[in-house]
Amino acid sequence: MSSQTPYPKSVETLKQVLGEGNYKSIERYLHRYDGTATSVKPVARYITIYWIGRAADRMILRTEGEDDIILSEVGGEAVPTIIFRKLKAVYLREFMGLMREQWSQYSESIKRIYGVNYDFLAGCSIAVGIAGEERGVLHGRCMKCPVDVLMGATSGEASYNLVSRFVGDATYALTSSFERRTGNSVDEVTHTTIMLTGKESEEARRTGGLFSETFVEPGTLFVGKIVLPMISPPELLHVLWLLTRAERVGARTSIQGTLEIYPVAMIGDLFEVGTAYRVAEKYHSKKSVDEVRKGIEDYLNSEVKFATSSNIVLFTENIVNNLKRVNILDANLVMELWTNAKNYVDGVLKYIQAK
Repeated sequence: MSSQTPYPKSVETLKQVLGEGNYKSIERYLHRYDGTATSVKPVARYITIYWIGRAADRMILRTEGEDDIILSEVGGEAVPTIIFRKLKAVYLREFMGLMREQWSQYSESIKRIYGVNYDFLAGCSIAVGIAGEERGVLHGRCMKCPVDVLMGATSGEASYNLVSRFVGDATYALTSSFERRTGNSVDEVTHTTIMLTGKESEEARRTGGLFSETFVEPGTLFVGKIVLPMISPPELLHVLWLLTRAERVGARTSIQGTLEIYPVAMIGDLFEVGTAYRVAEKYHSKKSVDEVRKGIEDYLNSEVKFATSSNIVLFTENIVNNLKRVNILDANLVMELWTNAKNYVDGVLKYIQAK
């Protein structure tokens, strides 16, 4: 990145959070978008983040399969797994909620960034629930806001697609920690577990009240990896801020599914480096967050760090606390994020025309 950065507040905040040395180490792997076609052409710049998750209560990791959890074989055992698209959906919702808050507080300033062409926001998912934006639709893709620019989006009405720059591996548990619970439901009229439908015969009317659910047990540790290709400083800051929050993951997030997130290490390179599966293999059966944290550091140093890599940035307690204290609704940070999104799309449109 040039010393004439278009993101002064974001860069300053990242330096304060990570430390000057850590920021300088990853700086060459960060990207800038200035609205030109050149700025959106793919280049080899990747930030890879490894993290640990700990189930704080029971989780149902339901997918399209026949059971309530997804299992993968690690270390000769079947372990619970969070597929990345499920995790990404969680952060998509969180990021969208944050953008709603930024829009609510700074809508007039954001409109000035886009000029007379800000009307697209009324058809975007972030407009849902915002006073005065009654045209917002739940799954609308505006193709221009920071959510779509980072997370990726497609729309039949646009002349371009936005590739996701928030990707990663499935997240693997380190132990085969799941339980199956069987229960039944009692009919309030008959006070039995025989539930009757409107069919003619009693036999056809009996549906039964038995059910079963498979849970990931509380305390289960997971290891995961997020990859951010061609990420800009304001986008990186927002992602890191989101990664300090406990999230609800799974099929019943209204009452359970809390996952504590512990970002462990970040490294820049010409390509994404390492795999979460390899970490899960190496530290299978471990139950201590500190032990797994040290293991990830050793793995990065011994198997992943190359001559082209940055230094490994470890998320110390001080760095995590610094992230939690960031005012993510600071006006300058908000304007830099939204300006970055506009520049990205402007670059895409110019690149298409250049082709």
